[in-house]
Amino acid sequence: MSINFVAIDFETANAFRASACSVGMVKVINGEVVDTFYSLINPEDDFDSFNSHIHGITEDMVTTSPPYDLVIKEIEAFLENLPLVAHYAPFDMGVIRDSNDRYNIFDFEANYFDSYYLSRKYLNLLSYKLVDLANLINFDFEHHNALEDAKACAALILYLCQNNSFDNVADLLNHVNYTKMGEISGSKGSGFRIRKIKKTGNKSLVFKEIIESVSKNDIDESHFFYNKHVCFTGKLESFSRNEAALMLAEVGGIPEIGVTKKVNFLVMGEQDIRVVGDSLKSSKILKAEKLLASGQDIQLLGESDFLKMIW
Repeated sequence: MSINFVAIDFETANAFRASACSVGMVKVINGEVVDTFYSLINPEDDFDSFNSHIHGITEDMVTTSPPYDLVIKEIEAFLENLPLVAHYAPFDMGVIRDSNDRYNIFDFEANYFDSYYLSRKYLNLLSYKLVDLANLINFDFEHHNALEDAKACAALILYLCQNNSFDNVADLLNHVNYTKMGEISGSKGSGFRIRKIKKTGNKSLVFKEIIESVSKNDIDESHFFYNKHVCFTGKLESFSRNEAALMLAEVGGIPEIGVTKKVNFLVMGEQDIRVVGDSLKSSKILKAEKLLASGQDIQLLGESDFLKMIW
């Protein structure tokens, strides 16, 4: 048996992915957990109360903890060239890429795959949140603790391998046509293959096709974004807008191409100063602020907040 990988999970101090405040890892060799790693990380940045409420880590807890540029060396040593896996990997791999960029780390390299996308291929469920998948496989853990989440992710991959009689990760991926792992090289990388969305110049038509492609029988009506209208602005780092729209539609949300009175949330990606000017506010953000000032119930979310809330 050659089921070998390292499951990883990060928690962040705020909406910026280069603000890791903890990391947990679980090493699996030949289908057995052989080692674990956990460290608090000093993000050298402010803590957002929203994030602290989720994971329980505060600024006082990390004042003597090592910063990311020291912890990444321990991560690299722990990996021993094994592939990484995370539950919704674009977030955790984004933490690595953005942090590598912030600290000028260019020599870190790793391959990775995604337990969320594999779960969608192998399991027919209403929810693919890590906590719900852990309940399915009878794995008890403390959600939003980085090591505990990594343990749950590792247990999920082992379950998928064992439940489908695979004795290596390559077969688990190849069976559902995931033939290429994602890659990280310093602050750069390429994604683990995900569902492709047909491109067209008509964004309204694309979003309509995305919504219609999702089975209404598979939607959890208790999800936070169910029946909520969501618009996106700026460059999203973890996924394209079409991919974000698909994620939203899969939980019953409604993607919108523009900010109107029916929009409940505006998700903000990175703003291009060449487009938005010195204010760093797109026309969508300005319109959302105007609607908010007039009493409209609309909220602005960062990309990281959107990820946390959708899973």
